[in-house]
Amino acid sequence: MNCGADRAVTRGGDDVTANDTGGGEFDPYRVALAGLLRCCEPPVPEQVARFVAGLGARGAWEAIAGRSAPKSVAQVVDARLGALDAAALTARAEADLRSAAAAGAVVLGPDDLEWPAECFMGLDHVRPHDRCVHAAVPLALYRRGDRWPVTRRGSAAVVGSRSATPYGVRVASDLGAGLADRGVTVVSGAAFGVDAAAHRGALHAGTAAGARECPSGVTVAVLACGIDRAYPVAHRLLLDAATACGSVVSEYPPGAVPARHRFLVRNRLIAAFGEATVVVEAGRRSGSLNTATTAGGLSRQVLAVPGPVSSAMSVGCHDLIRDQKASLVTDAGDVVGLLGPLQPAAPVHRGGSRPTDGLDLLTARVHEALPARGTATVDEISVEAGLSMREVLGALATLHLDGLAVKHDGGWGRCAV
Repeated sequence: MNCGADRAVTRGGDDVTANDTGGGEFDPYRVALAGLLRCCEPPVPEQVARFVAGLGARGAWEAIAGRSAPKSVAQVVDARLGALDAAALTARAEADLRSAAAAGAVVLGPDDLEWPAECFMGLDHVRPHDRCVHAAVPLALYRRGDRWPVTRRGSAAVVGSRSATPYGVRVASDLGAGLADRGVTVVSGAAFGVDAAAHRGALHAGTAAGARECPSGVTVAVLACGIDRAYPVAHRLLLDAATACGSVVSEYPPGAVPARHRFLVRNRLIAAFGEATVVVEAGRRSGSLNTATTAGGLSRQVLAVPGPVSSAMSVGCHDLIRDQKASLVTDAGDVVGLLGPLQPAAPVHRGGSRPTDGLDLLTARVHEALPARGTATVDEISVEAGLSMREVLGALATLHLDGLAVKHDGGWGRCAV
């Protein structure tokens, strides 16, 4: 699948060729996006975000590359610009576009019709609040994959521990498959453990054994490194599969290495892409709790799967549920039932009904006093139930009418139900 240099992207009503490498020329808008992503480490500082929003990507990039940006912006970007002049900075941005194209990726920005603007609404407003310091709208995104199914509705993030237990892996895989079967896009971070299990579940949903076509649902992997890198390296094939049946995205320039802080920054995109965030397993200090906090700040559904009370990997989930920061879910049906008003409600989990469920306390006591085998006299039942004979006779009449007691040879016995 080639979704790189020759891929057409519609912007502002015109057709332009994304990252066109023919003759060494590039669309100036793409160059501007690549340049902006290279000159500022996410999350974008507010002064830079305001500057780009005010001038647009091309105007802001020309000012930054030409060293005419306001001092407040220059102070942020100068460290990345170094001593390079405008021509060298442009050449560097074009080199990033070439690297992205070689990996089958394009760069998208707010002017593109495919830009998920609705997903990002509220990110800037969340940032000042408690534990959402990484929240900010990205300036642009590199994307690998032809299927871009992320919308404000119909996507769910599934996150959890990298050191997932077999229980967590099974639950995440079942969730991924169940959501994809229902047409819900599964979003995660391609990490070991829960993330990978959710992606794989989605990718295998709805396909027969040995089938090669994409499943009914798709998956999106959000990276904390350059779009041209596979991280973890062991998940290269998984990321290739996600590219074939969905998308892999990153806001970091090609070649960017994964770093601890970048995973936390990346998490707010996972939360933004999902209409709901499901935490499958999480320790008390798990990074997935950061994703859940951002999702809650965005007024998205936060859901958590309970685990064994003895498991340290489920402590974070239990804390979310106990503190009423997350709703308890056990399967994809629960998640879909909470996604939106147009989705069918999840069935209520109830134990099977029993014929004796509707009995009042006195009648239930008489029923329990009846022998399961053989019969007993009214007097014997009265002693066993601790009730008067009058109360026993009244209860026996009710039980007989309900088919729960039978009279035989002067005694009473319990009917098999």
